[in-house]
Amino acid sequence: MEILLEMKSEVDISVKIRTTKFFIKEGFGNLHKNKTMSTASISSVIAALLVIAIFFIIVMNVDYAASKLESQIEMMVYLKDDLSETIVNSMSKEIKTVSAVKDVQFVSKAQALKDLNEKWGDNAYLLEGLEGENPLPDSFKVTLTDPSKADTVALAISSISNIERVVYGKEELEKLLKATYILRISSLIIITILVFISVFIISNTIKLTVYARRREISIMKYVGATDWFVRGPFIVEGMLLGLLGSLITTLVVGAGYYYCSNLFQNQMLGLLSVTLMPFSALISSLVLLLGTIGLLIGVVGSFLSVRKFIRV
Repeated sequence: MEILLEMKSEVDISVKIRTTKFFIKEGFGNLHKNKTMSTASISSVIAALLVIAIFFIIVMNVDYAASKLESQIEMMVYLKDDLSETIVNSMSKEIKTVSAVKDVQFVSKAQALKDLNEKWGDNAYLLEGLEGENPLPDSFKVTLTDPSKADTVALAISSISNIERVVYGKEELEKLLKATYILRISSLIIITILVFISVFIISNTIKLTVYARRREISIMKYVGATDWFVRGPFIVEGMLLGLLGSLITTLVVGAGYYYCSNLFQNQMLGLLSVTLMPFSALISSLVLLLGTIGLLIGVVGSFLSVRKFIRV
């Protein structure tokens, strides 16, 4: 009995391998035999993926800029006057133990005045004479690992002895975090909508190819072919169309982005420095996205197109 079961298992595996080879062979053959429709289908995939890729790049760069701004957010912790160096060092160590604190940098009142002089530029003469009686307090410049936890961090730091006040631009930070959240959710929704539109376009394009072979499908069904046996070659064909389209789109968009990222690397737009997300950081996400979506719309498009004609 065990021998028979093993033989049956080996036969099943052999049949599956031969069937898979048949699907792949037929899929490649269909591409070759229907060059015009295959070209039209690939062009549709490229057109759909180009829109998705361009929008994805815009979203990634805006998100990249927002993340850079978030990472540059600093919390100023002002200290009471006349604290000893020992107390200041102890406070620094205590602040570093607070969750979500990335770094703590001490800024003396002398350094704060110097920085203010540099910041004011031509108006720095207004600060002359303050060196002797410097009204600025000593402070800590605190950077965070997660800006969304600024409220919690500020509350924890405020409870430490000898802290005068904590300033971090609460309203501006909340606006930035809200805008970033809305951007990320909106991008996800829009890309999802674009994927559904792409599937619809591709399924209708592939449907023309399937329609031309409707008699062949009917004959296969009448001689006992299963639905999956009929669908198999078309799904493989759809996978190939999707992957080819995504490959071409990735090459075109990747080359264009590589050129633009180098072009704008050290450019100034007015008073703002224009910096795009590094090509090396973007390309892997772009390849994964376009490859997955190309494969998805090819498979789903083929599946939907064949469904009508296998109902014999």
